[in-house]
Amino acid sequence: MTHPAPGELLDLHFGGEDASRGPAAAHVRGCAACRAVLDDVGWAEGALRALPDTPPAGGLERVLARIDTVRPARERRERRLRTLLPSALALLAGGVAVHEGGAVALLVFLAVGSILTLALAPVLILESQRRS
Repeated sequence: MTHPAPGELLDLHFGGEDASRGPAAAHVRGCAACRAVLDDVGWAEGALRALPDTPPAGGLERVLARIDTVRPARERRERRLRTLLPSALALLAGGVAVHEGGAVALLVFLAVGSILTLALAPVLILESQRRS
């Protein structure tokens, strides 16, 4: 039995487009596990509505830390690959530049790399602050 993706269940809970007539709705009518997930989402939504308007100190950091602990290992591997692949390609391009053009090509390669790094620095800093 294939269960709907979590996003489909959330769409069903929050009344997404054609939520009551889609295949996810048909599945949930016959699946106790998926109904339990929707019940949990409903309970969490009700509990959140009962909270005061001001969030607790450090609440966002705790939530983000919890999300990181339960994030599937596959996502971590994909993130590492997205990080390592551009670095490997840059090293390969630098090696080719040195092999084909010598010292001048290496200097041009380093200059372009430095400019790109400086251009991307604000984005990288903001991303690292969001994850920490």
